[in-house]
Amino acid sequence: MAQDVITTAILIIAAIISVVVLVNAVYPALFTATGSISSVSGLASDRAKSDIRVVMANSPNSTALQVWVKNVGSVGVPESRITYTDVYFGDKGSMARASPDPSAGLWWAYSLDDTDGNGQWNTGETLELTVYDPGASKFSSGDHQIKLVLHNGASFEGTITI
Repeated sequence: MAQDVITTAILIIAAIISVVVLVNAVYPALFTATGSISSVSGLASDRAKSDIRVVMANSPNSTALQVWVKNVGSVGVPESRITYTDVYFGDKGSMARASPDPSAGLWWAYSLDDTDGNGQWNTGETLELTVYDPGASKFSSGDHQIKLVLHNGASFEGTITI
């Protein structure tokens, strides 16, 4: 009888130790997974709430194209992240990526109409994007495509007539 009590006590203590070891091993992994899921969910939400529209385009000369883009989404884009935007321009099927670096062949610059002065491209604010092609090979008259991919991966494409 005493031997059964001691055996049962040892088994209970071993079971408690096993549960504690299991919880200590699983809980950090579960906590990390929850953080990762929350982070991915936040990024997907940010991407889904992003929306921009090309409102007007103008070619002031043969080497520049001005495009006005309005933020119509429900999230703002920090001005420091605008340069992380990928800009593609050209005819359908032969688009080229413009670089924010002026030493590139096809490059772009921007001017933000930050009406509330908070340093973000907010809903309702317009970005003037100027695409430069020093060789004047991309800006022929007719319909062209422009695609913008924001820093969060949200992408928008439109047709521009020059």
